[in-house]
This record gives sequence, C-alpha cells and structure tokens, in this order.
Amino acid sequence: MNKQIKIIRDLPLVEKELNSALAGVIAISLKKEGFIQFATNFVYLNKNIFFYIENEEVLRTIKLDTLSKFTILSEKNVTKEFLEKKEPLYHLFSVVVTGEIKEAEEKKTISTVAQSFIEKGFGKVYALKGGWREWFRSKYPYEEKS
Repeated sequence: MNKQIKIIRDLPLVEKELNSALAGVIAISLKKEGFIQFATNFVYLNKNIFFYIENEEVLRTIKLDTLSKFTILSEKNVTKEFLEKKEPLYHLFSVVVTGEIKEAEEKKTISTVAQSFIEKGFGKVYALKGGWREWFRSKYPYEEKS
C-alpha cells in the first residue's frame, strides 16, 4: 500500500472542512496526569471549535487552559488515475487543530453556538446558565447514558 502525506496550510480549505464535518476527536489533558480522548459533535465558529461534555466525571477531571488537539477525518474522491493502478488506496483528508481548552462563558457566544448545533441538525439544544458545572453543583436531575 502506498502512503503519501501532504501538509496543507490553506486556511479557507481547512475552514471549509471544519464547517462541513459533524464530528471529530478531541484529546484533552487531565488535572492529575495523562489525557482523555473521545469523539464529539462540534461546531466551528469564529475560528473556534465548540463542543459539549455531558459526562460530569469527565468535566470535573479535565484541565482547562491547557493545549488540546482536535482532529477530523473525511474521505475524499479517488480519481480515475488511482483506480487504474489497482493498488489498495485509502484517500483520507484530516484536519488537526491545536489550541487551548476553555469553558465558554459569554451568553451571546453560548446562544450562538447552541443555534449552530441546531442548524447542523443536532435537535434540541439548550444553553444552560452556568453550564453543566452549575447544573451539577445545583444537584438538578440528569440521566446517565448507557
């Protein structure tokens, strides 16, 4: 199998891919040591990636204001030229973004992000005052996903 890697630093192309993708994988540092990695839905808005963490335990153990990595993968069309070579071929496009992990606090931003999730087809989305942290601190009810 042939492996070719091409690094692209074309911001409009990267933004197009981020805007069209529905999910990605995030790697976040933990407070103690190590990191956690999980798949998540997200929205790309104003050069930021927004996602939500619904697991209280994960929310309590992540280390804010540290570097994290976010990755999306997508399949790309294979040209006729590659098909004629009859070699095994995987043609993937990936975007890796490195940045600080922060909690969204501004009401307008949270509202805009919630609306963006709805527009991407994620159903009912609610902006919680104080976020999940405040919801759990206040001991409001929630259901664990199995």
